[in-house]
Amino acid sequence: MGLRKSGHFLTLMMLYLVTLIMRASFYVTIAVISSDAYMSGVLQGWGVAVVLAIYPVSELSTVSFFGSYSDKIGRKPIFVASLFMTGFAAFMFGIATFEFLAYILAIVFGLGAASQVTSTLSIIADASSETNRARLMGYYDLSTLAGLAGGFGLGIILLEFGLAPNILLFAAAGACTLSGILAVILIKETRVVSETDEVSMTHLLKEVATDRRIQLMLPVYVPIISLYGIMISKLKQIIEDYFSLTATDMLILFAMLGVSLLLGIIVMGHLSDYVMKRRPFIVAGLIGFGLLSYVLVANANQFELVWSIWPALPILGFISGSFPPAAMAYLTDISSEEARGSTMGVYSIFFGSGMIIGPFAAEVAYQMGGLFPGLATLVAVLIAIACIGTYFLKEAAPVIAEVD
Repeated sequence: MGLRKSGHFLTLMMLYLVTLIMRASFYVTIAVISSDAYMSGVLQGWGVAVVLAIYPVSELSTVSFFGSYSDKIGRKPIFVASLFMTGFAAFMFGIATFEFLAYILAIVFGLGAASQVTSTLSIIADASSETNRARLMGYYDLSTLAGLAGGFGLGIILLEFGLAPNILLFAAAGACTLSGILAVILIKETRVVSETDEVSMTHLLKEVATDRRIQLMLPVYVPIISLYGIMISKLKQIIEDYFSLTATDMLILFAMLGVSLLLGIIVMGHLSDYVMKRRPFIVAGLIGFGLLSYVLVANANQFELVWSIWPALPILGFISGSFPPAAMAYLTDISSEEARGSTMGVYSIFFGSGMIIGPFAAEVAYQMGGLFPGLATLVAVLIAIACIGTYFLKEAAPVIAEVD
């Protein structure tokens, strides 16, 4: 599977586990603070949108520093710090009593996100080779998506069962803190020793920012991350207001799509490494996700039509899973070892930009046209832009390599 042969089995396994815990803690917090049970619902509506905008702004403004600094001092210190920062923010959310403090804590969340993403992806990139890169990046996406879906869903479910918001937030903080301790003990440094120590961070960032291949990734990555932002900001409202689903239907739907997506990430990541191609898998994933989104949104009020063609849902979910591992492997393929942290910092800039654009664009589209055609059109446009953008990407995976 690429993990044992990487020579960093324990480090990578712990990295994936800790990433899952951190992301789950983060999205439990997001679910809690967006509910009417948190501070009497003071953040509901635009308050949540502001929090979701502040944290990526904070991430964007610091990610380059964390990425380049990890090239200079190592990945592990930056990664461990990210866990403690996220845990601290979740704890403070639990004792916050006024709205403004939530906005300040969103900044801390952004610092945690910036340091975590750049250091994590750099560790995986350091520990991978051309023959296992997509699958190892795919496992990272598995842990991230599992944390997102599991944390966000768990937060909503536990609130419905009447658990106090501050208890959930303290639990999230404790989980992050424990993860930080485990990371200190079990994760090893992977930074490649090079001449980076003699090169300024400004030079590294300039080198990455002026790379034409990275510039061409903007119209591919930013629209897709914007879709993540749309989902986080509008999913709860869409489910409650539009979908004619019972609780059992919802459970079956999420389980079906979740399992098929995870299988797609694993299988397509391996296949991308085997055939040494990234671009076809990126395109296939975009098309699969676009078709799946359209089927779900267009039939929200008459979901019995979707159930009549239910095999199409796991198939499209599986195809959608080809995007994350291939996209992350492509970014690593075009990065140099001495500037890898800076390159992953650029990825975080893509992510942060999308997380700002997505929620605000979603609100505008929803106000103008509701779920359909408003949000549906926005999703279609974003996917179309990303698909067109892939036309200009040149294949970066090695043509000849020995497969694990």
